[in-house]
Amino acid sequence: EREFICAYNDASPCTTGQYTLNVSRKTISDHFGRNKGCTRAIRKWPLFCRKHYQRITYHRALWQARKLELIDDQLDTIERQYPGIIYKIQLKKSEEKRLADFARATAFADHLDSRSLNTPTRKSKSFEAPIQVLQQLNSFLGDQKTKRDCKDTLAILRNMLNNGETKEIPSIEFLPQIP
Repeated sequence: EREFICAYNDASPCTTGQYTLNVSRKTISDHFGRNKGCTRAIRKWPLFCRKHYQRITYHRALWQARKLELIDDQLDTIERQYPGIIYKIQLKKSEEKRLADFARATAFADHLDSRSLNTPTRKSKSFEAPIQVLQQLNSFLGDQKTKRDCKDTLAILRNMLNNGETKEIPSIEFLPQIP
């Protein structure tokens, strides 16, 4: 018996035989605060079977486009569960720190080449968005954001991906403010 429906392909059902929750992958919870209290209250998530999750994540461009679709759909799912929900849109702490460090460095370094400041200096195991992308997103961050604000932010991210400004969706969170 199926314990979940693999969300890999909406057009046809998954036939991998991986139907138990212990092999499912919660694909986009990191963009909604993963294990934060507000995220645990959300009842429905898009789940992938392990095989399809591994397959799609190997194709970076395809995966980023699919993640945007899933995040967009999840905003609608949350809205159905909590009509009129308000969000806090924020960068994850590591990206906030990079942006703050960059601002500090550029404020006191008129003579430095800004391209060198924009390049990550350490090897990170997770993707680090270009500083210009984080700077552009900065105006979309904050409290009291509506579902429309979140979807507008997704549209900006989609354009950034399509225009080659970033290779992946930055570490951004849409935190539902569940009462």
